[in-house]
Amino acid sequence: MATTVTESFRGCKSNLEITDLQQTTVANRQKSVRDAVSRKMNVIDSFVTGSYKRHTMISPLKDADIDVFLILNSSEFASDGYTALLDKVRAVLLETYPSTPKISRNGQAVTITFTDFVVDVVPGFHRKGGVT
Repeated sequence: MATTVTESFRGCKSNLEITDLQQTTVANRQKSVRDAVSRKMNVIDSFVTGSYKRHTMISPLKDADIDVFLILNSSEFASDGYTALLDKVRAVLLETYPSTPKISRNGQAVTITFTDFVVDVVPGFHRKGGVT
């Protein structure tokens, strides 16, 4: 049992930190997801954003999500809408992760529900001149 305020805060912090093994798993998995899409689609750039990128992800990891953003070449633009693009990204991910419990469209993302945590994959396009 903590005897000082400082010890209590250290204990609380320790309970919220993800382990080195979890950190390695997250790092490897987000890279694998990015590579999987890059093998099948024309990805100009990809990056991780959110709490993982800011190093503020907390335990328990099963309640966390990793946010991956993909910048696609305009050749990947689906003339039949964003839903069709999400379906294409989902199909690519299903090829790589056929036994993953759930891969589904979720708003503007494709969500991969692994047994230990979730990865949200958001495809987008670079637009010259900014956003309107």
